[in-house]
Amino acid sequence: MKKIFSFIFLTISIIVLTSCSSRQRLLVLNWGEYISDEVVTKFEDTYNCDVVMSLADSNELFYSKVKSGTTVYDIVVPSDYMVEKMIDNDLLQELDLTRLSNYSYDKFLPGVQGILDDLEARKPGMTNYFVPYFWGTWGIMYNKSNPALLDVIAEQENKDPWALLFDRSILPSNTRVGMYETPRYAYSAAMFYNNLDINVESEENLNAFRETLDNTHFDMWGTDTLKKSVAAGNLDLAFMWTGDFLDMLYTELEDSTDVNSLNFDIIIPDKTIAFMDNLVITKKARNVDLAYKFIDFLLDPENAYLNASVVGYCTPLQATYDMITDYASDPSNPDNTWLTNFAYAVKTYYPILPNKEYKGTVLANISREYLNELTNIYNNAKV
Repeated sequence: MKKIFSFIFLTISIIVLTSCSSRQRLLVLNWGEYISDEVVTKFEDTYNCDVVMSLADSNELFYSKVKSGTTVYDIVVPSDYMVEKMIDNDLLQELDLTRLSNYSYDKFLPGVQGILDDLEARKPGMTNYFVPYFWGTWGIMYNKSNPALLDVIAEQENKDPWALLFDRSILPSNTRVGMYETPRYAYSAAMFYNNLDINVESEENLNAFRETLDNTHFDMWGTDTLKKSVAAGNLDLAFMWTGDFLDMLYTELEDSTDVNSLNFDIIIPDKTIAFMDNLVITKKARNVDLAYKFIDFLLDPENAYLNASVVGYCTPLQATYDMITDYASDPSNPDNTWLTNFAYAVKTYYPILPNKEYKGTVLANISREYLNELTNIYNNAKV
């Protein structure tokens, strides 16, 4: 009897262990709050798997985590310039796009097509390594409580908006200005101000960066703190990515759709940083088939809508963009304040431009030596 019980127990244990091991685990390295839990659960139920989501708060951290190999991630979500660096260092798989039934260049928004074209022209073959996930721009968020500052902003917006950050002589006295606390982004803002290429490595650019920062005082260096400070009136204006501004917009409009009541807004210059966060499969990924299924799942317009409507940023897909922006105008849709505000934000701050145009310049990967030089300049300016 004891032998029979032992046999039965062993058999059950084997079945349980086999069952557990047969459920695949997809390891994803992502930004925080950058995917819908409902979408993840839907994928897990569809493919009888587990998605294990790890988080990082910078492209540089994405790179170091993938390169170290301590954890072998299947999918990572880096921005354009970091995709380029990962390709150069042989950390990514070239994708077989035919395995993605929902992938098609023609399904992307014109601006996304423009970014893809530019990246491909810069580095032929690069677009075979990633699939667009979300995209956007950088801008200058400002508080609307000072009429004198609003007059200056109105004058500079189509003239030289970057002077708002670097030329104190045009600003009202006691204007408080914030700068994003990352060397590459601060450098880009300074290059726009000096009418220099943000992706060119040169002594001229480094000297311009040094001189510009030496002659500029910032009241705050920060990341997430900037958007909160501008919204609260503790800063008058600051350089940040548009998604940070949208976070505050959605927070303020949580129970209302009166956008005129907002005490802050953003300028998105024609010359600015454009970015695209992307889905890539790492070179050492263990669950490649499941990774393809996950990417294809996120490319489905309905799933992309469900995902974007939670994350709150701009989808790369035309069909999903139309679903988002048409929400408030469709009388059959229920009265949902959040989705109405989301539609307003996407339509206002991510308008469709003709002929594959998009605002901004996509960052290129720069050499470690050059990055070290501009980082030293940046650190000295902050002291």
